[in-house]
Amino acid sequence: MGTCGCGYTTDVNKNCNGTHRVVQAVKADIVKDLEANGFAEASATSRAKKPKSSSAQVHTLLR
Repeated sequence: MGTCGCGYTTDVNKNCNGTHRVVQAVKADIVKDLEANGFAEASATSRAKKPKSSSAQVHTLLR
């Protein structure tokens, strides 16, 4: 699948192994549960947050 760009990979060589799909599904379940329990602000925050990939972190540090 190539080099991982999302930062979620569990592969030793940092190749994409589909972990981002699992993370997306779990995140969607959490957002749904937060909204169902009256935590709309928390669900909006959870929906909006995206992790920085390790390459993005390195790029930020080098600036």
